[in-house]
Amino acid sequence: MIPEQFKKRWTEFWMRRAGLSRSGRIATRLAVVFAPPFQRRKYLKFLNPRGYVSPEAIIDCPDLKLGENVFIGDRVMLIQVEDGGPIEIGDRANLWGDSQIESGQGGRIVIGPDSRVNRGVHVISWVAPILIGRDVGLSANCMLYSFNHGTAPGQPYIDQPLVTKGPIIIEDHAWIGMGAMVLSGVKIGKHAVVSAGSVVIKDVPENAIVFGVPARVVGKRSETESPQIQTAADKNS
Repeated sequence: MIPEQFKKRWTEFWMRRAGLSRSGRIATRLAVVFAPPFQRRKYLKFLNPRGYVSPEAIIDCPDLKLGENVFIGDRVMLIQVEDGGPIEIGDRANLWGDSQIESGQGGRIVIGPDSRVNRGVHVISWVAPILIGRDVGLSANCMLYSFNHGTAPGQPYIDQPLVTKGPIIIEDHAWIGMGAMVLSGVKIGKHAVVSAGSVVIKDVPENAIVFGVPARVVGKRSETESPQIQTAADKNS
């Protein structure tokens, strides 16, 4: 049986050498030999200012900017394609497994410090940027798309140019519930809550709670919330 002290020293030794270079990715793979899975690996990001980037993550982004002590989980995709702009991940942000962060055709992405991108989230920025503030929570399987296909008649949609109503902006401390979708041209104010399964097509005021398809304001965080809305929010952090 391997002593716990040896495992600890092994992990710390290799994490000090971890990074995005080829040798850094190899060091990360060695560092996790004795590491627990999924969120229990979060401590690894504090062993190196460059943070933790899973050896299973897919990184194809020449203009990637990582802050200090970030966490990039298994099978996260950070992709920059077809003239896409930079992707910036702020200090201490967490991107959990199987999320897709992608820029193309002039889009760009900023995910602010201390924000959390949960499993299966899509943040796809083509044509217009997606700007996410500090301490924002994106719950599992929610989707942010800053573009759409044209729908002019007489031509297949796939052949039409991409269109947008403008950037997606999510301000500090907002919370997007499980499976919610945020479309282009939307600004979500500070401390706002988007309930699970909602589709947001227009701006959300600060401190508002929105719900539905399309999403509409059903309350404010400063007011007494109904049990149904509170339960939906509490379950989808």
